[in-house]
Amino acid sequence: MKTLSSFISRCGSKKSVIRASNDILMVSFYQDGKCIGEIEYPDKSYPYVRDAAENWSIGVMTIETIQKYSQQAA
Repeated sequence: MKTLSSFISRCGSKKSVIRASNDILMVSFYQDGKCIGEIEYPDKSYPYVRDAAENWSIGVMTIETIQKYSQQAA
């Protein structure tokens, strides 16, 4: 799995990491160093996935949204 980019909140408590595996993009979402979920975006473009990752780091995306669409529950 290849890491493409990451975003970190200004306060440093939230982080998102975009990865690609077999042409499928996914984002891992972290809060206080703990992975709270991973969402796969199989039919989405890189700009769409980048926006999702950035939305977590700036506070637009919520934990509830991540848990709803996540491959692993917190």
